[in-house]
Amino acid sequence: MITIGWCRWSYLALIALQVVWFGWLYPPTFWSTAMVLAIMLIPLLTVAIGVWRLNMRAMVVAGFILLFYFSYAVAEAYATPQVRTLALTQIGLISLYFWALLSVRRAQRAQKTDS
Repeated sequence: MITIGWCRWSYLALIALQVVWFGWLYPPTFWSTAMVLAIMLIPLLTVAIGVWRLNMRAMVVAGFILLFYFSYAVAEAYATPQVRTLALTQIGLISLYFWALLSVRRAQRAQKTDS
């Protein structure tokens, strides 16, 4: 069963994936690694504490941020065969995040209608 805790762990795994992807396995060639990591991590880290504490407002904001990461991963999976596995992993983690968030929201609505 998917619970809200899956959001927390998939979000943490996405942060780790960015470090592995851009800092270790496929570092950028044109820009510095630190700059690319900052560009990829700062948006995720702005709401990370709220997601870790399972604050619903922060989790919804994180969902909006993850839409950009999802779009990037789809483009990379299509265009770059070398990073396709990493991009598909990112797509899977983001999908898991949204699935867990959606299931929690549906459960909350069901509780409101039962009351």
